Amino acid sequence: MPAQEVMDFYGYKGFFGKMRYAIKFVWRFFLDKVAFFCFVKSWRTVIHRWRGVNIGKGVYIGHEVMFDRVFTDQIFIGDNTSIGDRTIITAHANIPSETRLKKIYPRQVMQTHIGKGVWIMPNVTIAPGVTIGDEAVVATGSVVTKDVPPRVLVAGVPAKVVKDLSEKLNS
Repeated sequence: MPAQEVMDFYGYKGFFGKMRYAIKFVWRFFLDKVAFFCFVKSWRTVIHRWRGVNIGKGVYIGHEVMFDRVFTDQIFIGDNTSIGDRTIITAHANIPSETRLKKIYPRQVMQTHIGKGVWIMPNVTIAPGVTIGDEAVVATGSVVTKDVPPRVLVAGVPAKVVKDLSEKLNS
């Protein structure tokens, strides 16, 4: 995404706005690499918070989890959620090259919300703007393109509800 569009989104103007954005981007990029190679699970969570991801208490973040690199602060994760290895969580979608497809698919920045007590298994991809309800489970390899209700198991590409967990959680 061109820097000017990101600066406009955050309200940065002029030379000092450009410098502020550059420093923020480089800092977040550096922290992303540190978190990627960090072997201490509690440190990964702290590093991602420093990057700007809104992370609740008691959250586990697996190895090699990728959060949106430009709009990290548009991702919200509830308390006691577990995110499996190699998961991708995004908050924006755009076509970076100059193509006529941009007319059909304009740039979008959308908040992504993951509820409390959610279990995201490894290798899941979560699209921008998705909300995953509290105590939901997302199966390995799923691609979440639409909101997930609370207390369900979703699986597949695209992810669909395959089991209601309400009864088992209430007993």
